Amino acid sequence: MEKFYIISDGEKDFDHETAEEIKRYLENHEKYAKIVGHSSEIEEKNWADMAIVLGGDGSVIQAAKQFAGMDVPVLGVNFGTLGFLTEVEKPRIREAMEAILKGCYEVENRMALTARVRKKTEKEVRGFAVNEFIVGKQDFGRMITASVYVDNFLMDTYVADGVLVSTPTGSTAYNLSAAGPVLAPGMEAMIITPICPHSLNKRSLVVSSASKLRIEIGRTKENYEDEASVRGDGQVLFSVSTGDTVYIEKAEATFDMVRLGDVSFFDKMRSKLNRNDGGKE
Repeated sequence: MEKFYIISDGEKDFDHETAEEIKRYLENHEKYAKIVGHSSEIEEKNWADMAIVLGGDGSVIQAAKQFAGMDVPVLGVNFGTLGFLTEVEKPRIREAMEAILKGCYEVENRMALTARVRKKTEKEVRGFAVNEFIVGKQDFGRMITASVYVDNFLMDTYVADGVLVSTPTGSTAYNLSAAGPVLAPGMEAMIITPICPHSLNKRSLVVSSASKLRIEIGRTKENYEDEASVRGDGQVLFSVSTGDTVYIEKAEATFDMVRLGDVSFFDKMRSKLNRNDGGKE
């Protein structure tokens, strides 16, 4: 590793103070580093061998999307609250840099998702997500009806606030809050989770990453069309309504995360998801 992007959230890393320290450390070891305030500011994606992200899970997700398919692994340093996608806590930055320069790390390849929407009156549009896609209602109080097909077989029809399709990486995000299962991030699978379904027996389903999903927007009440938004990693991508279809499948591009190996996924799960017990594991 010779060249590094340091992506520093200026609100969390005030005046990029820590980013400047990392940059000096790398340059003192005859490496090259560039500091940017957001991953969207990066113009030469192929320039770097690694991206170091100082921020929370949101910053890591944006960087992962920027470098998907580029063979540029992302090292997350937690400057946020939960920081489930980050690998290093702020006090251990120097230790992490030493390990990186010694080559004492692994790169974990993770799957992402693509979605495309075929609307009744418009051209097909597409989106990309590393955590999840959500097909959810637009109006407060109005549920939607969504029929979910897996490889052209009807899995179920949900009357709910929406349907969430998650990667293993995203299983600890909205999917977890919606009572979906947690998957180890290196798995190859998709989780289909109904959001607040109007039924007591609707549960999540885990399907193969090779499956192709189709979500058809139905009509909950006769006197109006269902209206929904399709969100990718929390960002509204497009609107859909009764008669529209959303297609979701594994993306061809993957993204790479840096693993230092001293803290396992299960260590993180215990420490970060058991915060209501007074800090006990």
